[in-house]
Amino acid sequence: MMGALRHATAWSAGLAVLAVSPALAEDQFRILDGKQIKARVVGQDITDGPHWSMYFRPDGALIGEESGSSWTGSWTIRNDRLCMTMPSSTAADCNEVWMSGKQIRMRASKDQEAFNAIVMAHRANR
Repeated sequence: MMGALRHATAWSAGLAVLAVSPALAEDQFRILDGKQIKARVVGQDITDGPHWSMYFRPDGALIGEESGSSWTGSWTIRNDRLCMTMPSSTAADCNEVWMSGKQIRMRASKDQEAFNAIVMAHRANR
């Protein structure tokens, strides 16, 4: 998933990291299991707000958008991790998913950098 995260962060050099105190955020974020990931992410958009979004369609398709351009990949949940395949890769990148309210944090492993965004209701034609 780190490749997918790098791809997503490459969309916008100015990716807005959520403005949350690191100590406070660590206390509020909880790791999700597979059922929780499905309930909280599937059918939703993961986004930075104004620049990019990824829509996790219920059929396993992943639709990404950035500044009017779009791409299609796929997603699945494996071993309590959210796995995504991007157009530039044939291998799925899998991440732990942590959430605090609508804030989401994904990372491949504890020694990897976390990817921060928000989860919101899907909006077609943003």
